Amino acid sequence: MSETEITKIMNSLARIETKLEVIASQGADHENRIRELESKSGKKWDSVALSLLSAVIVAAIMYWINHA
Repeated sequence: MSETEITKIMNSLARIETKLEVIASQGADHENRIRELESKSGKKWDSVALSLLSAVIVAAIMYWINHA
């Protein structure tokens, strides 16, 4: 192999390494975004369940007050 070919290979490896570093740093950011999106759905259902439970408790108290 000539020195020129080795230099080209080394430059290509350096570019590949740089691209891999960028991909790795962006991968962590994407993972955080995905986790945040996944948790939003659960938070909505928690809020719906809390609202329904509150409505049932209020209805039971109102029934008890009106029939006591």
